[in-house]
Amino acid sequence: MMGLEWVVAVRAAVPSPRPQAWQALQQAVGLARSGQRAVHFVADAGLPGAVPADPASWLGAELPAALVLHQGRRWRSPPTAGLLFRYLLSRLVSRQRVLLCRDPRVAAAQAGWARQRWAAVVMEWHVQPQPQLRSHRLALKRADLHLTPAPGLLEDLHSAGVSPERTRLVPNACGLDRVRASRRAAREAQPGGPVLAMGLHRRDGLELALSTWQRYPQLPELWIAGRDQGSLRYHAWMRRIETTPGLRSRIKLLGPCWGAEREDLLDQVSSWLCLYPEDLVTRTRLCPLQVMDAAGSGLPIVCSELDSVRWALGDHPALTVQDSESLAAAVLAVQAGARPKPEQALIRPRWEDRGQELRSLVTSAWRAA
Repeated sequence: MMGLEWVVAVRAAVPSPRPQAWQALQQAVGLARSGQRAVHFVADAGLPGAVPADPASWLGAELPAALVLHQGRRWRSPPTAGLLFRYLLSRLVSRQRVLLCRDPRVAAAQAGWARQRWAAVVMEWHVQPQPQLRSHRLALKRADLHLTPAPGLLEDLHSAGVSPERTRLVPNACGLDRVRASRRAAREAQPGGPVLAMGLHRRDGLELALSTWQRYPQLPELWIAGRDQGSLRYHAWMRRIETTPGLRSRIKLLGPCWGAEREDLLDQVSSWLCLYPEDLVTRTRLCPLQVMDAAGSGLPIVCSELDSVRWALGDHPALTVQDSESLAAAVLAVQAGARPKPEQALIRPRWEDRGQELRSLVTSAWRAA
């Protein structure tokens, strides 16, 4: 199994603002950097104008020589995009390749005799499996091994009838440079330095941040990086900030920040704010990639008090919050408080570490079969 090639398939435009696409490319790159001889990455063509058009610029690093991209020459809308995706994937079918699906639709489309077409079909779940949906039902049946980064989703897989022998819990990884993270951690505290929040997709978390900054004028500047597809949420937040007294001069919407710009931005801030809504899904089923990056950034972390967030952090230090009062207190505390130790940023697994773990898991599963 260790000598086989891997195929990473995701039904999303790459590059694009979608977190699913961002994660999938990082995992493919991680597999290629882990010593895998060849990794094929199949995705829809990049979304024009949304992010850097070049995947390497989007990622902020050169793509490994072992990584081969399979995409259309230009972005296409459904159903043409789906037809082209399936055609590109079909050309890679081989008993000498492992298929890693990042979307239930991809696993579901594999024939019932998938083991005769691929060396193995691996399905990674980032959404709650719903057997009442045909694509989910088929994916649960046809994948040989099911992975997930969330404990709650692992329980859902077992409840859906997948045996524990066919499931594995594999945390997400950090996509930041270890050397720069170590330098950040070694810096002295930055009283009054701006606080960073990444992403615009967690509405309740940003609502809490905005209401807290409005209520506590002594808080430092809040920088919010990100832009959703179509910019609808971005413009809504912009209007909210522009029309709310006390926010316009203290909160900055920075827009999208990818590649090397993301590392540069982290060098300028004093702490990282990771806020999520508390509901049945986020409590145990959240796959908080932002938290994994924050833990490996070398910056102090202020985050929501959720089981899924705490599990992702492990023993990494962070201040947890539940309301405006605790959020304000935590932000002020990290301004002058201790920073993470450089070794704490260094030991956080990167995507190449996760790639090596995936390869070992698949090999172990087939030896035990």
